[in-house]
Amino acid sequence: MLQYFRNTEFHIFFMNTTILTISERGQITIPKKIRQKLKVQHVSCTLEDSALVLRPLQTREEFFAELDVAEKEWQKKGGVSLAEMKKKYDL
Repeated sequence: MLQYFRNTEFHIFFMNTTILTISERGQITIPKKIRQKLKVQHVSCTLEDSALVLRPLQTREEFFAELDVAEKEWQKKGGVSLAEMKKKYDL
């Protein structure tokens, strides 16, 4: 466990935390183990309460591929069309 002080707040990092170095050009390298677990090529980066947060993103192709799989599963289980839903609920 690594501990340090910053702005009079006490921070504790556990063993599953990876410390990254920021290069002179402002770049970081996400370790291979983490990249393999994420299985994505794009991430969003936000600053939340002075913490840098990276969240995985899907590409457009990945999203539509996942949507196609979901639609096929839905149809296989007896799904109904949008037109049928509109008719059923008078929309």
